[in-house]
Amino acid sequence: MRRDELAVLGIQLPVLPTIVLGGLPGEPDWALRLEQIGLDVVSSGAARDTSATYAAALASVPHRPVKATGPVPGARIVDCVGEAAQGAYELRADDTVAINAAGDVGDANDVARSVLAKVADDPSAWWVVARDLDAMDPDEALRILRALVEGVRHVRLFLAKQQFD
Repeated sequence: MRRDELAVLGIQLPVLPTIVLGGLPGEPDWALRLEQIGLDVVSSGAARDTSATYAAALASVPHRPVKATGPVPGARIVDCVGEAAQGAYELRADDTVAINAAGDVGDANDVARSVLAKVADDPSAWWVVARDLDAMDPDEALRILRALVEGVRHVRLFLAKQQFD
């Protein structure tokens, strides 16, 4: 993660921020659910945002960073390759630790082990993402996202303990 680019945009995120890349199942009304689950960056859930879906997500969760899927005017974090507007932070695959949603995400401990194995050298440089959730049953997508958030919380606590020991 290029934290200096985010800081210029006024976006402050914790180590290993959690986010969903791509769309989510059903209607694009996911922002409040994602905030309640505890994702650090939320979205509408649309496979490709419009100004309306992005604005609705911003309005429903005004205190969290909101990611747009595709180039949307005013979006500061954008999930698309080579389409971000000037001044927007473009998420890149090489900045992410992907949790394979299509695979078997068991529980938070599985997520924590997977994340720790991948980010041991510099955890502050990575996003933890779930992707490929759009074709899933919404309840299964929610289960995976809860495991992702809780697993990353475990990793953050572990890293904090290491830092203070």
